[in-house]
Amino acid sequence: MKKITSIILSGTLLTAVGIMSTSCGDMLDRSPVDYYGSGSYWKTEAHVAGYVDGLHKHLRDADFQHTIVFGELRGGHYRNDGVSCDGMTLSYGSIRNQNFDINNTGVSKFGDLYGRITNTNLLIARVQDADYFTSEAKKNYYLAIAYGLRAFYYFDLYRIYGGVPLRLGIEVIDGELDPNKLYLGRAKPSEVMAQIKSDLQQSLTLFGDTKDFNPYGHGAKCYWSKAATECLIADVYLWNAKVSIGDNAANPADLATAKTHLLNVANNYNLQLLGNFASVFDAKNKANAEIIFAVRYLEGEATNGYGPYTYAVTTGSTQTSSFREDGSRWNDPLELKNGYNQAYEYDRALFHKFDVKDTRRDATFIGSYRKDENDKLFLNGTHVRKNIGYINASGNRIFCGDNAYYRLSWVYLALAEVANMEGNGSEVETYINLVRARAYADNWDANVYGYKAGDFTQNELAILHEKDKEFVQEGQRWWDLCRMTLTKGGKHLVFCKEGSLQGDLPLLDEATESHKVLWPLDKTILGNDPALEQTPGYN
Repeated sequence: MKKITSIILSGTLLTAVGIMSTSCGDMLDRSPVDYYGSGSYWKTEAHVAGYVDGLHKHLRDADFQHTIVFGELRGGHYRNDGVSCDGMTLSYGSIRNQNFDINNTGVSKFGDLYGRITNTNLLIARVQDADYFTSEAKKNYYLAIAYGLRAFYYFDLYRIYGGVPLRLGIEVIDGELDPNKLYLGRAKPSEVMAQIKSDLQQSLTLFGDTKDFNPYGHGAKCYWSKAATECLIADVYLWNAKVSIGDNAANPADLATAKTHLLNVANNYNLQLLGNFASVFDAKNKANAEIIFAVRYLEGEATNGYGPYTYAVTTGSTQTSSFREDGSRWNDPLELKNGYNQAYEYDRALFHKFDVKDTRRDATFIGSYRKDENDKLFLNGTHVRKNIGYINASGNRIFCGDNAYYRLSWVYLALAEVANMEGNGSEVETYINLVRARAYADNWDANVYGYKAGDFTQNELAILHEKDKEFVQEGQRWWDLCRMTLTKGGKHLVFCKEGSLQGDLPLLDEATESHKVLWPLDKTILGNDPALEQTPGYN
């Protein structure tokens, strides 16, 4: 994507990136239509459609950060030492090991999310009074997307930082360049949550009655939709029903709203679980019946970045020293040819959590084995085979699988979590077993593998462990630990040994590290913007 214009302010930011025209069902990397701040732009529906394509490309640019950096690395299910089983240096050690302080902030400049927010603000400002649309429904559709995406970004910021600046205008784009007027302090967490809910209601209202994932031909399920907004509403309200941040106390009444929208998504959008778990992530089976919203990747355009979860063929130790589970030599089972430096690796304990008859194990991982002094195989490392694209016509593996943010199994397990809060063990069983039955496929025997509801703690941990196996590499576990509790209304799992993969020590010590649930701000942004204050606990 070529830049159209870039405005970078010291302080809270803001970068307005270039926006281009195309569709996510085709390609997102073409040249820009026009300079969006000029008098010749924002004059036609085509301009708006091209700009919205750009918003989705911008979302894709932040995909790895949203999914892995924010949602996965702190979850305690990654290998926590410095070197992978393939002999390569592992990335993001400070984040994986909860090493946060004023010098180790994980990301800087609020993860650069305010540039993305400003782009949604610009669409809202330029389109809400536009009179050139052929129908009000189409105009509302594009506005609904903008409000949904803005809520999405602010929800990330809220869960990461708590109170953050609420930048809802386009002062910088409209020519206001006085930094003293653009400084913006952190809003209260309650104010941020109120804004997120307001944007979500706006998005829902503007989408109207449509159930179509692709009403104007942009690309099925890779464009933000009403179903995506309903999933985000459920996500937000379930979180807010269980988690307090600053002055924003958890509100159990929000649980009912979450349930309403989860049921809407489950029942009203013609969704169904696929019979084969691996086929959900087949790069030749995009926008399938289980997917609700996904970030689109295509050969020749952009790859999903999951190569570093595999192995290096020519320089790694796996290729030369490892065996497969059946005892055969390694011999590049994923057909990578040259391969990748393994910068990310899941803990072997996660692999061992899978029953061998659970089809998700071999659809998600391939284990590499070594032999002990008795010539017996032992698991040496894990390599991800889920969502690794396909072998193209030239014989090369292309990592072009879409990255699902919401899919139907997430809805079912969220409903199980709601049911557990309601004390409805029967529904907890129903929703867990819907997911588990697909996982075991032809091996399914409800009497052997079916879940039987227990007390609140047993159910909550069962949901967590089901999600651990269902959503590897889908950005769930850190948020699950921060939201889910050991007892109803009790301690969050991030502070409980039961939430850890090994079940021995909590990820964070509540007495000394509770502030680390939120991330600190970097010194540069604090130094550049006098209106900002450090995240509580890091001063």
